Amino acid sequence: MRIDIKEAVKFLRENDDYLILMHASPDGDTLGCGTALCGALQRLGKKAKAVCPEEIPHKFDYLFDAVKAQTFEPKTIVCVDVADTKLLGDMKETGDKAELCIDHHISNTEYAKRTLLDADSAAACEIIYEIINELGVPFDKALANSVYTGTATDTGCFRYSNTTPRTHRIAAEMIGFGADFAGINYTMFELKTKGRIKLEQSALNTIEYYADGHIAVIYAPLSMTESIEDIDSDDIGALANIPRQIQGVDIGICAKEKKKGVYKLSLRSSKLIDCSEIAQLFGGGGHERASGCSFKGGTIEEAVAQVIKACEEACKKAGII
Repeated sequence: MRIDIKEAVKFLRENDDYLILMHASPDGDTLGCGTALCGALQRLGKKAKAVCPEEIPHKFDYLFDAVKAQTFEPKTIVCVDVADTKLLGDMKETGDKAELCIDHHISNTEYAKRTLLDADSAAACEIIYEIINELGVPFDKALANSVYTGTATDTGCFRYSNTTPRTHRIAAEMIGFGADFAGINYTMFELKTKGRIKLEQSALNTIEYYADGHIAVIYAPLSMTESIEDIDSDDIGALANIPRQIQGVDIGICAKEKKKGVYKLSLRSSKLIDCSEIAQLFGGGGHERASGCSFKGGTIEEAVAQVIKACEEACKKAGII
């Protein structure tokens, strides 16, 4: 069932022994949500731990300054920034038992017993910010770093169209509480390893164009990613933004081979296309301008061909081609 902020806070106050789940292929928003909520609950004297089903890139290590390691048997499962339990990978069955989901994806399947959903929030961390305030937990630098990271990363450092005045106000407040905004922005949006540069060089050679250049695809097969040292899932995920940076491209697609026969296609679009509608055709979802879907079996080219066809139909519908 849908609940509001006050009902969510009441639930969080009345329960304990929290397992907070963050989605696979973790980004700054799910990690910021998980660490901020976990840290806030611990500051209230609760037991809580934030867990991700996949390895977390080291550049996010600082977020865990907000939490303390605790040993206990979890009783209450909360998912943050997780629209569907399929996004939890090997922890899907655990997510299916979720008592509460806090999210901002309009595609949320409402799998949890209670869903706090605000699709108008640019980042799920904006909702976590409200919850922490309602809980009466004072912000310190560590909590501020977590919330700032979520708002900054899910808005592309406040460049994407989902950015709102509220987003800027929350970010400014976090800076006031000591968030290391300059360091976070550098780490998230500028810093690259030599491995990532090599990955980008290789991937750029795979770009293909469709629909008179309105659709662009970039590939990251296992043969490429496994041959390059010093890269992680975040480096591979960052390739998704490259096609949409090309002049004239309205839909950018990044086709990644996660493991043999398992592919994830990440879509990015201009304001003319709602790419979440395209992703939903293949069991995926996300936001209007940033979405994704997964495929099992076949080849990566076959998966791309299916999505390209749907993208071309969307372009025709929008009058682009």
